[in-house]
Amino acid sequence: MALVHRDRFALACLLAMFACVPASAPAPESTARSSSAGEPVAPNPPIASEPTRVPATAVETSVGAALAVETVLKSSARIIAPGATSGLVAFANQVSDDALAWVGPLGGNGGRDVLIYVPPGARPGRDFQFVYHFHGTHSETVAAQQPGMTKKQWVGWDRVQQTVEAITALQAKGGLNVALVYPLSAGKRPEPTHTGWFNKEYDRMWMRGDAPGHAESFDALHEQVRGVLQRELGAGPSTLGRRVLAEGHSAGGIALRNIARGGTSLVEEYLFLDASFAGWADGCHRAVREHGADALVSVVITAGGIADPFGRSDPWCETTPKAAAAWPGARGECESSAKRTAAAARTCAAQREAAELWPEQREWCEAFAADMRGFPGVYLLRTRITHGKQPRHFAGGLELPADRGGAR
Repeated sequence: MALVHRDRFALACLLAMFACVPASAPAPESTARSSSAGEPVAPNPPIASEPTRVPATAVETSVGAALAVETVLKSSARIIAPGATSGLVAFANQVSDDALAWVGPLGGNGGRDVLIYVPPGARPGRDFQFVYHFHGTHSETVAAQQPGMTKKQWVGWDRVQQTVEAITALQAKGGLNVALVYPLSAGKRPEPTHTGWFNKEYDRMWMRGDAPGHAESFDALHEQVRGVLQRELGAGPSTLGRRVLAEGHSAGGIALRNIARGGTSLVEEYLFLDASFAGWADGCHRAVREHGADALVSVVITAGGIADPFGRSDPWCETTPKAAAAWPGARGECESSAKRTAAAARTCAAQREAAELWPEQREWCEAFAADMRGFPGVYLLRTRITHGKQPRHFAGGLELPADRGGAR
């Protein structure tokens, strides 16, 4: 009997010893880690002109088990993951030495490159605010401006530079660490069920789960981003629990609408930066309500500009109801005539589409005409800041009032 008690006592001591050691404790700073493929990975890659490589397993693995252990936020890091091929690599290599930057492909973004950027001044133990920025047309190509380049070639670099500058200014205000997540779109990717000029300009499939060839998911992307922040940049898991702001500039508004339609519960605010074209911001707002999400839809718009639904270039809140009203009288002729000109066919198609959409869009347009006063869940700012400069001023809500959430 005494022997049995001694054995139980020894077993209890042994279990107590193991209980003090975390099952997945991080390796000491001076010890190199290894990927599942056996590749060594430096725990704190040096900042250098040449990219530092990390294993692919650091990108795609689930964050479930990995986020169980607190880590130490790096003071500086510039990491380029295997498979990163976009201009974001060159961009990351010229950011401030005391910032954190990671570039690599992520499955939640269809396997395309994503920049994760934490400005100088981030502090260990402080909560992170996530800002996902979805860029506009032509910005899937990131290249520094050179003599002889057209705007389409260099605008992508300009837009990411503006966004990084705004997020850096936001970080300097203090209060939270800010993590900018800047994914690249697929560019001019046609939407299989639609035809028209927009298929030559926009990626309407961005952040849609049924994207051909690459199923995309905002929730999966966020999980992968949190994993990168912890494993590669040293962010503690307890600091990564906040919900996020998702913003779109120009055609990036399509991605916001698709995210909302997917029913995510992660997004705290959808911010449209001159991106409230027909069906985008209003469609996002309808999706938020339909899914019962508690998210604010904020709309920043250049007054009278290209995204103003009562502006000069595309006053769709005026033209849509007129076309819808004309459809009943034109319907018979449109449906009976088999020899219409191309222009007449486009007119018929536009009138039919307007008649279908106007019942959904009417509420939004009427509220917009009244500057969204008393319209729940929407904040509106009319500004004179031009379309191309809005990322520098408003990314992350930089120059927006902190109490705009009261619009909900």
